Amino acid sequence: MLKNKSSKVGTKDKKIRKDLRPRDKETRAMVRDQLNKVSPSFCLAKWYQVTIHLQNGQTHSCHHPWTHKVDLRDLSTNPSALHNTPHKKIQRYKMLKGERPDECDYCWRIEDSNVENISDRTFKSAEQWALPNLDEARTMPWDYDFTPRYVEVSFSNACNFKCIYCAPHISSSIMTEFQKHGHYTESPEFSLEYLDVSGLTPIRYDAHNPYVDAFWRWWPELIKKLEHFRITGGEPLLNHNTFRVLDFIKAEPQPKLNFAINSNLGIPDAQYDRFLESMKVILENKSINSFEFYTSIDTYGKQAEYIRNGLNYKHYMDNVRRFLVELPVDTKLVFMCTYNALSLPSFNLFLEDVAQLKREFRNSINEPRVILDMPYLRAPSYLSLAVLPESFSSYISDSFFFMKRHSVNFLKEDWLFNYHELSKIERVLNWFQSLPKEGYEVRDLRKSFYTFLREHDRRRSLSFTETFPEMVDFYQLCEDVYNNDKTEVN
Repeated sequence: MLKNKSSKVGTKDKKIRKDLRPRDKETRAMVRDQLNKVSPSFCLAKWYQVTIHLQNGQTHSCHHPWTHKVDLRDLSTNPSALHNTPHKKIQRYKMLKGERPDECDYCWRIEDSNVENISDRTFKSAEQWALPNLDEARTMPWDYDFTPRYVEVSFSNACNFKCIYCAPHISSSIMTEFQKHGHYTESPEFSLEYLDVSGLTPIRYDAHNPYVDAFWRWWPELIKKLEHFRITGGEPLLNHNTFRVLDFIKAEPQPKLNFAINSNLGIPDAQYDRFLESMKVILENKSINSFEFYTSIDTYGKQAEYIRNGLNYKHYMDNVRRFLVELPVDTKLVFMCTYNALSLPSFNLFLEDVAQLKREFRNSINEPRVILDMPYLRAPSYLSLAVLPESFSSYISDSFFFMKRHSVNFLKEDWLFNYHELSKIERVLNWFQSLPKEGYEVRDLRKSFYTFLREHDRRRSLSFTETFPEMVDFYQLCEDVYNNDKTEVN
């Protein structure tokens, strides 16, 4: 059994821990150096962070590696095996020895491209839920059952939306559609057969789930050290386990816990009323340290409704306002915008709605309570920005300059968008401008774009060209590419 050499945290460590979200290059380098003293592949996320998909018994630590299956036999005697799987323990062993786990290649590519580069290995390890536990991770046996400090959990795939880029193991509504129509030929990785083979097929949300049982057996021990807890889905506010968590916190306050929930905000009014009432009690009684509410939206109006099938944009924004009006002034709402090819035409209209909310709702130190997060879609790639021609760059540029005009750089007191938000849209713009706009791969993406949307509209009785008049010419281009290639093959 491998054990790590014990060593006390030095002076530099203590300085680092005053700022557990390192902003400057020097501090980030100091964190990286502390990790490298253990080994050049050491990353605390593998010990103290976990995302658990209870609907199919899959788990991973750090979002970059693929998920892997939890063995039910291990859970029978050790519910913490939802996190402490044999697979993860082997990766920890490798890290302690200085070996690089293959599944962490995202960080290795970044670090190998330049010795000065800071990868997510450092960013994640520097977080407040990770770095203070460095001594424990390096001194305890590699096969010890560690208690994570950051847990993200999905109780089921129950969801009333069919988002255009989502998958059946994440949304029960898409699962029902796939059972009727089959998978899209452009995405074989989401076929029901592939899900079965890969262990991703979810347990029905209304059926008995042994992984959920194991979670609740683990919960009394987990909550003692838990610092960050986030519930995702599916749609969490349709699942009774979410409300079981809320009831637990009301009965047993967790003043050190940073709590978060994801939601599509398209749930029935009765469910939303129940959620808001529970959160009012929790927040007014200071039963948690902080609360952040994450809600998904990708653009404005009818085009947003097309992307996120099941959404009513007006009702959605009404629910956003209810949250901001009814809950205490220091709670945050984060828009999670999965920026994709269909986001562009109406995105500035959405930004105007966001800007208005930022003006109206500010916290006790006069900062906006509404935050915009903009991860860009990578898969399926035929719905990503990679499918678009250069002419669409102007949409992104317009959004960037809109945000810049209303950023902290320009308005000292009434700024709307912070540096982080501005950097996200700038990153999107730079990425799009770096993408190839012609070639065989781009042609293949455009063919898939056309054939996917043609089938998508047939299944859901929708019309892409009516909903996206700004993209009619591009859609015709994609159809022409499809027909020309089809003719050449014949």
